[in-house]
Amino acid sequence: MNTGSDVPVPVANYFAGDLENRGGIRVAVKNLDNDTQADIVTGAGRNAGSKVTAYLGKTVAVSSTPPTTFDFDALPNFKGGVFVG
Repeated sequence: MNTGSDVPVPVANYFAGDLENRGGIRVAVKNLDNDTQADIVTGAGRNAGSKVTAYLGKTVAVSSTPPTTFDFDALPNFKGGVFVG
């Protein structure tokens, strides 16, 4: 969002993934529910497993973690992370 200043305004701020992992996450933007808002799909990062989680754009808010739309383990027992996109 452009507010006319040089300081960006956050659209969302939440932790997606395992709070204990420091391997990061992989992020993709998709249109999962065929509306006009971008939806977020995350994949576990390095050494974090292979969980994929999605959030609908219409439920994303600046101040809280949105509800999970779906999640699944793409490769059970694999710890190397998973790319989404």
